[in-house]
Amino acid sequence: MKYSMFGPLLVALAWPLGACGSDAFPFNADNPGRGPGELLDNTQPLNSDYTGGTSGDPEAAASDPAALAAIPVCDATCRDYCDGLSLNNPVDASMCRALWGVGLDTRPIDFHEACRRLHVDLLGEFPTRGQSNRACADGDWDTAVSGMLQDERFVRVHRRRWADLLRYNNTAVSIERIYDADQLVARLYLGYASYDEFAAVVSAHPVLTRRYDTAGDRVEALFELFLGRPPYNNERADMARLYAQWENGYFDHPALGMRLPDATLRFPCVTDDGRVDPSTKGQCTSVLWGYKEVILTPDYRALEGEMWSGLLTADEWHLLQEPGRIIASQLGFWEHAVDRALEYYLGYDLVTDIPAVRKALVEYVLAHNGDMRALHYAIATSQIYLQSSAGETETEHRYTHGPLKQATVETWIDSLKKTTGYDLGRCDHRMPEPRDIAESSPAGIALVRASEWDLTDNGIRRDYRDLARTLGGCPDNNVGGRFTTVSILTTATQESFVASVCNPALQQNRGAGVDALIPGDLDPSRAIDADAAEAIVEHQVRTFFGRRAREAERQEARDNATACTPAPCSVEAFARPVCYALLSSSEMLFY
Repeated sequence: MKYSMFGPLLVALAWPLGACGSDAFPFNADNPGRGPGELLDNTQPLNSDYTGGTSGDPEAAASDPAALAAIPVCDATCRDYCDGLSLNNPVDASMCRALWGVGLDTRPIDFHEACRRLHVDLLGEFPTRGQSNRACADGDWDTAVSGMLQDERFVRVHRRRWADLLRYNNTAVSIERIYDADQLVARLYLGYASYDEFAAVVSAHPVLTRRYDTAGDRVEALFELFLGRPPYNNERADMARLYAQWENGYFDHPALGMRLPDATLRFPCVTDDGRVDPSTKGQCTSVLWGYKEVILTPDYRALEGEMWSGLLTADEWHLLQEPGRIIASQLGFWEHAVDRALEYYLGYDLVTDIPAVRKALVEYVLAHNGDMRALHYAIATSQIYLQSSAGETETEHRYTHGPLKQATVETWIDSLKKTTGYDLGRCDHRMPEPRDIAESSPAGIALVRASEWDLTDNGIRRDYRDLARTLGGCPDNNVGGRFTTVSILTTATQESFVASVCNPALQQNRGAGVDALIPGDLDPSRAIDADAAEAIVEHQVRTFFGRRAREAERQEARDNATACTPAPCSVEAFARPVCYALLSSSEMLFY
């Protein structure tokens, strides 16, 4: 193909091969994102607040317990009962005809349990007792959830979740594109982008198009991501035409001094002189969802029939995002978003049994302009979510007691780091493989140093990453991704790490500082007694579990104070085994 003779000159000017960047190609190690995500520049949030919220504590209608073995049928009396409850929350209102209206009930909300669950799901860490008291004061769950949705940790939780979904890997996709996608996710969860806008940008974003080999593969990835299912054969074949121009190429980054894998474009539906070819334009046209023609014509930016995606204009990006707009126009798009959020918060499939919940939440999100924070607010303030999981199960209906889930690896490690002050590195979900970048150039070193990786004189710290990957976190997304399991290997790894943190064997210069494990008024070298033992257990339970110690736990501490060997035990000699017992317990892993 023959294009402009000025192409090589333009590229030489636009992609300078200088030492560490230039005015023509600025590079900012603190904010290196570059891509279509930058074009979403809404300056006002979609919503300032949300309707609904908590519905109090509804009472169940009288019923025959024997009739509740299967999912009960809501008759006219049941419907009238539910209408009379005036439930504010869309989840609760849609659940009533399978719950309170037919005589089933939810469990009461336990302050400690609910606040702890909110901290983990919304902020990604277990709270201390003080944090629970501040965040969930007086059991005002609407205010608590609203405040957490404004916290930067909420955004970080979902940036990491989408890193898993989009499989960030900087050996497969340009690091600049990954940072741009990460900023796009942040805008979504800050409330500055609607979910359909987000999907449109992602559909033609290099983090997706460069991650897959063929047009059909890109279609399948898009369907799985936003509809939760693979495309049918006709859908795959038809939409693949809208991805016909995408190619997997490379870009020689002038500042980083390295070749980055990036998306490029070719022009299969144009003639040699750069015009749309009537005989081949069908290869770039979808007809299954209406006539959708996605054809770019080459100009001076193209070299030998190929153009770097970094040179696309805003209008060209918009044209290429047609697959995402098609997907977002389908009801299944919003339904899958609701299903994914419910599964995240509840840990089980609710909508298969109660499809009315899905319908109510789709309507709720659309009424709030596609704001994902509204969806999270509605679920997190529902009675179904906030209720306690403790106690005997009187029915087989999963929604009559609260969620009980396993914490993610990062939640577990970060909580231990926070509460004990144990020195451990970090990992960055945007840059699973930082070594090549750090070794590329001074700009690469600056980029890694500005990231969440810890760069020391001896190189990149890998202790956090190695621990997390053994347990299924911090995935490199090269071949496999995140996994969650309880096994002999993971249990042994967790107990070994807890032992290194708590140092129950009292090895010299090992473990977390003892000051984090005992109340401030105790001398770690003094002899232990029953009062000191009880104070230590109370302090650690408040710190690690976010609640007060139970009477049985306090009594056990007093009893063990006299049994501690070799006697006389010091406060530290008692506190460190207590730390190990608490941090290796199931309460530190499940919530």
